[in-house]
Amino acid sequence: MTEITASSCILFPKATTPTQLVDPVAFALAIVGGPLVVATIGAPLLAIPVMAVVFGGPLYLLIGIPVLLVDMRRNTVTSGRWAMLAFTSFVLLCLPMLFFTALTDTNQRIPGFFLIFGSAFAPIWGAVSGYIYGRFERDFYKQTI
Repeated sequence: MTEITASSCILFPKATTPTQLVDPVAFALAIVGGPLVVATIGAPLLAIPVMAVVFGGPLYLLIGIPVLLVDMRRNTVTSGRWAMLAFTSFVLLCLPMLFFTALTDTNQRIPGFFLIFGSAFAPIWGAVSGYIYGRFERDFYKQTI
C-alpha cells in the first residue's frame, strides 16, 4: 500500500524544489515602494517617472505580484532577478497587444508608448523593489502564503 501512496501522478506531483517562505511586510513595502522611490528620485530630473507610476503602477501591481510571489517561493531574491522578471513579464504582456493593434490596423501609438517606456521602467522598478525586499526581509515575519 505504501508503494501506491509514495508514487506521484499528474494531480499530485512530488515537490521537486524546496519552497521558501515570503516575508509579507517586506514584500508589501518592496512592491509599492519600488516605483515610488524611483519616482521620488527621478522627479527632480524629469516628470516622466511620476507619470510612469500613474500609468504603469497598476499594471506593475497586477502582473508583478503574482509573478514575483511564484518566483520567490522557488528562488532567492536578488535585485537582478527581480529586474529580469519585471522586464520579461512586461514584454510578454505588451508584445501581443502591439501585434494585435498591428493586425487590426488600429492606433499603434499607445501600445508602442507603453512598450518603450515600460521596457525602461519595469527593470528599474524591479531592481529597486528587489533591493528594498532584501533590506527589509526578516525571518520573524515570514509566514506561509
